[in-house]
Amino acid sequence: MIFTSHGSRCTSILTKLKRGFAEVKKAPALLDEVPSDIAAWPFFLRLCEKASFAKQAWEATVILLQNERWSETFAQEEQRSKLNLWKAGQRDVPLVLELLRKQPKEEVKDFFPLEQVAGMDPGLCTALTEFFQETDAEVEPALSAALLQRAATCPEVKRKVVAPESKSSVGKDADLPVFVCEGISGSHQKMEIKKGL
Repeated sequence: MIFTSHGSRCTSILTKLKRGFAEVKKAPALLDEVPSDIAAWPFFLRLCEKASFAKQAWEATVILLQNERWSETFAQEEQRSKLNLWKAGQRDVPLVLELLRKQPKEEVKDFFPLEQVAGMDPGLCTALTEFFQETDAEVEPALSAALLQRAATCPEVKRKVVAPESKSSVGKDADLPVFVCEGISGSHQKMEIKKGL
């Protein structure tokens, strides 16, 4: 297999790989039949440069690292930090932690450059701080302090509650507000709710 650029060919390769990884999830022994080609890692690392492909590359990496031969070739890859795990969002935290658990304790810090912490998701920083404490991973004090500081910027999530304005009982002829959904939009699928008639 030739690992090349990000064009349509890359998308078709990813589609085939996704099907293959789905089969490997069902039967992990299938990975024993796949040669652990070290040339595959630069391909996955290049995928991580594009946000639209990064999660697929991380998922593939987690699956491949289940196999000892693939873990050995990954350990030989000098550019492992190009997985760009520091770009992960709150939703990707379980995947990132699973990937880190497959790495030697002394190397997990290398995936999170100090200069990138300021732009990291605060939820990811919180999870990493807890992970480093639980696993006794070797982390420089400056990185640990930066992660803690960034984690502290995590805003408290407050849910909006739609409720009657008074505590009085509501009769059958009461004029209750009606809300209608105007549609779902945006990359985060935000629902636009407006007060109706």
